[in-house]
Amino acid sequence: MRDRKLTGPWAGFSFKRGRLVTPEGRELLPEDLAWLGLTAALAQEYRRLLDQEKRGLQGGVRHNAEPCPVVPMLPALKRSARA
Repeated sequence: MRDRKLTGPWAGFSFKRGRLVTPEGRELLPEDLAWLGLTAALAQEYRRLLDQEKRGLQGGVRHNAEPCPVVPMLPALKRSARA
């Protein structure tokens, strides 16, 4: 699909020169969408966990742990590639 604006729940997205364009203007190539399913699954799981936390249902026990820090993966991958 080329040079077409999407409608309905996809309003704001479009196709331009063979790329999917997000409402923010980010252009995605087909290979950029390879991880889309995994990303969506992670987002759904995160929303589910937030909902459980709001309702206090985290395994029947309310956890008040500190947030987990983001771990930069690129340095670790480079180190393992050299090893």
